[in-house]
Amino acid sequence: MFWNRLINQARVRDALKRAVDSERVAHAWLFHGPDGSGKRAAAIAFAQMLQCTQRQDGQACGECLACDKVARLIHPDVHVLMPHTNDATMDDLNARVALLAESPYEIVDFQRRPSLDGSGGGTNKQVAYLVDRVQEDIRRPMGYRPAEGVYRIAILLDADLMRTEAANAFLKMLEEPGPQTVFMLLTSRLDHMLPTIMSRCQQVRFDRLHADDIAAGLVTEGLADADLAGVLARMADGSYSLARSMAQSDDLRGSREEVLDFLRQSYVGNGHVLLQKVDAMANMGREPLKFVLQVLLGMLRDLLLLSAAGPDAPIVNVDRRDVLRKFLEGLPDARLETMIESVERSMMLVERNTNARLLLSVLSMSLGKAMRGDREALVPLSLTA
Repeated sequence: MFWNRLINQARVRDALKRAVDSERVAHAWLFHGPDGSGKRAAAIAFAQMLQCTQRQDGQACGECLACDKVARLIHPDVHVLMPHTNDATMDDLNARVALLAESPYEIVDFQRRPSLDGSGGGTNKQVAYLVDRVQEDIRRPMGYRPAEGVYRIAILLDADLMRTEAANAFLKMLEEPGPQTVFMLLTSRLDHMLPTIMSRCQQVRFDRLHADDIAAGLVTEGLADADLAGVLARMADGSYSLARSMAQSDDLRGSREEVLDFLRQSYVGNGHVLLQKVDAMANMGREPLKFVLQVLLGMLRDLLLLSAAGPDAPIVNVDRRDVLRKFLEGLPDARLETMIESVERSMMLVERNTNARLLLSVLSMSLGKAMRGDREALVPLSLTA
């Protein structure tokens, strides 16, 4: 059964099973919560339960033809949709859905993974649900009666990326749902959803995953040993998707070295070397840069823990404990709270598409001053160029 692939979220699992048991399945559901918390796994498991031909006590059998087709996301009455760029091909979209069937925690969206082969960083192309695709990919298939299942089901990933016209077109479908139709909207940004859409959905909240559950999942999948899994789980900040991504690539090792070198160069202030470092980081692309800043933030928080609780502090980067301890010894005047706030501000500015080169230049200057004891050396939120 696909429920076995959902990490924790027992409250969500029980609520959806009760809806099926009581035969009170809403025609529209809104799954919201942090990235990597299991919304996609739950949506597929719910679809499997709804389509199962041998369901008992709210449980899908996991063995019938319907269960098998839903699990592989090839059921003709279960449609998985995601926002994409205008030049996305059907082959690319199908490949991403196939990856999702293999692991519902796989990163498949076009924003963070514009190319499945791993080439390039983030994309500057618009990723969205456009009105013509809503009409073609949602309204048309959901307008028919089920071909072989009990329901027609549409799972909309990143539903917050509907443009206004698309959202209004989709709203009409929610206001006049066809018989035996179920919509599942997934989002990690509830504040970006159209209120009129939200009001017509049964909302289900997903909680951030505990580090122990993430670590156990990594070990079970054979993606990391217990020690590395613990480090990755604490760095992932509640996202199993992020933990899996780090476990399957060299990004973590490379990013931590990148971060340490950026800190060193920011303190030394060697103009030419620092400029090269800023240029290299600015050229990464938005999503890789966000990841590097997240790693930097994690290291600074570890430094703060070490300074407050001593050498046995429960830090995330346990395998870098000696390096971080030496950093503290060498920079006794460093204003770590100021450094942390500057990085947090920088992450916000990256989301606003602030010029990366300018942002990193200002951040390096702010960090350099803060390492020398300046409490006021903050990255300005007004940085908009």
